[in-house]
Amino acid sequence: MLSSEFPLVSISQIRHYESKGLVHPHRSSANQRVFSTADVERLRFVMREQRDRFLPLDQIGEMLRQLDAGEVAENGRPERMRMVGEQDNNVRPQPNMRLRIADVAETTGAAVADIEDMITAGILQTDARGGLSSHAPEIIRYVLMLVAEGYDLRQVRQIRTSAHAHAVMMANQRASRPHPQTPGAGERAIQAATADTAAVSHLYQALLSESVEVEMR
Repeated sequence: MLSSEFPLVSISQIRHYESKGLVHPHRSSANQRVFSTADVERLRFVMREQRDRFLPLDQIGEMLRQLDAGEVAENGRPERMRMVGEQDNNVRPQPNMRLRIADVAETTGAAVADIEDMITAGILQTDARGGLSSHAPEIIRYVLMLVAEGYDLRQVRQIRTSAHAHAVMMANQRASRPHPQTPGAGERAIQAATADTAAVSHLYQALLSESVEVEMR
């Protein structure tokens, strides 16, 4: 029921949500988990908030508590705890946009000081005017999720270094292919690399998940 929207959903992921108290499936007499339709919708809510707002699980848990208690207004969320609406233009900046640190802080809920620490650590990169890329909000939200789980910026920087190395590999691979030098060729090459990026991302996630399971057994 969830895999069509979340193709990488796994049993271990759902059990992790259960361990965090985000979902409470019924237990059968044989001690098997039995999920109701309401449980599935609860899981969908959690996964959408992670995917679309990049919120940490403890904040999503607080959102669920408020929803369960009827403390949240029908048309809004307290502070920045809200789901993404179709008209929410601040969630996904357009490609090639340059963003001010203050605007990114407002969009993500991150403190300006935390964003500046990420820049100092080399996780975020600024242009000559101090602007951030359109990917910055997404990067920041994931960094905050990891920091909330106890990782430090030095460890996160290792992920940035790995991502850069793979980006160089992909750029070199694309550059080795003959292509006409026409107006807009560079932009088309970037668009063509999108499929490569998706494949590498999914492969990396599968390899990482496999390695983590091996290490923790």
